[in-house]
Amino acid sequence: MNMASNYQEGSDEGSNQSSESCSEFSDSDTDSEAATDSASDNEAAAQTSDQRKVCMHYNRGNCRFGDKCRNEHICSYFLKGSCKYGAGCRLNHNLQSSSAGQRRQASRDSSADTDEECDGPYRWQLNFGKGWENISNDHILEAQYSLPNTKGIKIYNTRAGYVQKNMMISIDFTKMRVLQKKNIKVRRMNSKDTEWLWYYRGDHCWYQYGGKGKKSPIESSKLETGYQSNRRGSVKFTIDSAQYEISFKGMCQTNLSTGHKRRVRRRPKYEQSKSGGLQGIASHMKNVLTPPTNRTPVWQFKGSKQWYTFNNTGGCSVSSADIERCYQQSQKTMNFTVNNDSYTLDFAKMSQVNQSTKAERKIRRVEK
Repeated sequence: MNMASNYQEGSDEGSNQSSESCSEFSDSDTDSEAATDSASDNEAAAQTSDQRKVCMHYNRGNCRFGDKCRNEHICSYFLKGSCKYGAGCRLNHNLQSSSAGQRRQASRDSSADTDEECDGPYRWQLNFGKGWENISNDHILEAQYSLPNTKGIKIYNTRAGYVQKNMMISIDFTKMRVLQKKNIKVRRMNSKDTEWLWYYRGDHCWYQYGGKGKKSPIESSKLETGYQSNRRGSVKFTIDSAQYEISFKGMCQTNLSTGHKRRVRRRPKYEQSKSGGLQGIASHMKNVLTPPTNRTPVWQFKGSKQWYTFNNTGGCSVSSADIERCYQQSQKTMNFTVNNDSYTLDFAKMSQVNQSTKAERKIRRVEK
């Protein structure tokens, strides 16, 4: 069954205007995202009559968290008083041992994944109320989800069209849920070997912690280790005598001296699935994420007589590399300043517009 045949991604809007370049930890972005990446754990726990949260993965015999699981490892039928195996049941019937190390506050973690694992690198599924069904060509979702600037995606021509008049399904990557359709659930299953990358929102685009080309005081791997240890905790670090804190619960980075906040996102490193069709689209997505290393694209604007390369000189707040980074993230527009004058780059029109005078110049991307 083709669960998804048409897609349309949704990205963050253009960046805030700034007179500074895409510096590593500038405080000009104060738009803290209240909604965190939350888990879609619809089948992870069942709520019994006495309000206990029971781990259903444990009841199926496949909970990978063991004693660290936030839900109780106890026989769900025993709590209901209907376990036919009695004392011979292989599952726990001891209420005290269950609550001693496993009874925790049942809240959703700041994660955009479920606790489910799959054989491949990932698998996207929808549930219309009768069980989980695979989404076809889900490498398209995965490619968009791996981009930190992409907030969600719209899917067309799914079987939801036979259930409701509106055939479009809109998936929110941040909250990992289907918007405006409470009867439809979405989840992403992943491999235990999935590599997770962490990003923060800069002045003009998203930057990876520990990414190449920028000085970074903390690596994505260290953040992931801290996140796996306590998904509602935080990590602190210092750069140039300023102390910062990354909150996993709020998914934001805070300058503890100034209080300025930046959004933080956790996304998987893109890995093309070996199964599924539309290999051309998947290959294109992979090229967007990992551009050829033997080419150095240069961004230029058209002057009166010749083309000029964007540089962080003469009052310009962006360089050619900054523009290329935003372009690779599939952003539609990019804002920057030159001597306090605001400009907007439109990647679709390949133009540059002065926001005060509305004067427009052509731009181009040259691969050398």
